[in-house]
Amino acid sequence: MLVKNEKKFCDAHFHYADCLEKQAYDDNVNIYACSCAHSIDEWNIQKSMKNSNPNSVCSFGLHPQSGEYIDIEKNLSFLEKLLINGEVKVLGETGFDYFTEDFKNQNDKQEKMFIKQLELAEKYNVPVVIHCRKANEKLFEYSGELKKLPSVLFHSFMGTSSEALSLLNKNINGYFSFGKQMMNNNRKVISCVKELPLDKLLCETDAPYQFLKGETKTKNSQIKEIYSAFISFRNEDESIIFDQLFKNFNAMFCIT
Repeated sequence: MLVKNEKKFCDAHFHYADCLEKQAYDDNVNIYACSCAHSIDEWNIQKSMKNSNPNSVCSFGLHPQSGEYIDIEKNLSFLEKLLINGEVKVLGETGFDYFTEDFKNQNDKQEKMFIKQLELAEKYNVPVVIHCRKANEKLFEYSGELKKLPSVLFHSFMGTSSEALSLLNKNINGYFSFGKQMMNNNRKVISCVKELPLDKLLCETDAPYQFLKGETKTKNSQIKEIYSAFISFRNEDESIIFDQLFKNFNAMFCIT
């Protein structure tokens, strides 16, 4: 358990099962974190995360890249059973990925999975984690559906600060999380971190992915380095930032 006055680090997005596979999970750090699983096998592994980290949140969703190699209907049915039984209270990550032509050519499957998952999220009133690469126009296309949800995390958001503010102006209860791109001089990311309201921001590792040049993986414990980068771009006192990001994490994932 965290002791009084200990800094509360929150990792809004990582992948527990993949971290275990790539030896990128440190169970000696106490971090408030949300892990996403994208297959039934990953979910069954992820369920054990609570044993090492009671402050964790488990999410399940059909990733936009997965349409070619999963049984979509089977996974949607599994997701709804988790929602019915209250085993999962966050849906995702889901969204769109047009990063390559191959991914973009899977648009029909991506759209089908996304629509079905938005319907489930609204039906069971749960937050959603969004993955979106090279497809920000789709976020605005579905803004009417997104604003019906309790909260939406735009994980590793790669749009401009103006686009982020425009999404918020659509009455979406959105949060924007950022990781190592802050440490890689990504101008869009740094602009968002500097310019967006603090009460709409979160940090993430996306562990074991999203690593810097010369690295082969990101560890969940590196959230502390990411916090340091985040703090360096903000003008607020460090204690204010820690307190607000903790509040944001609880608000995003509907933790009371």
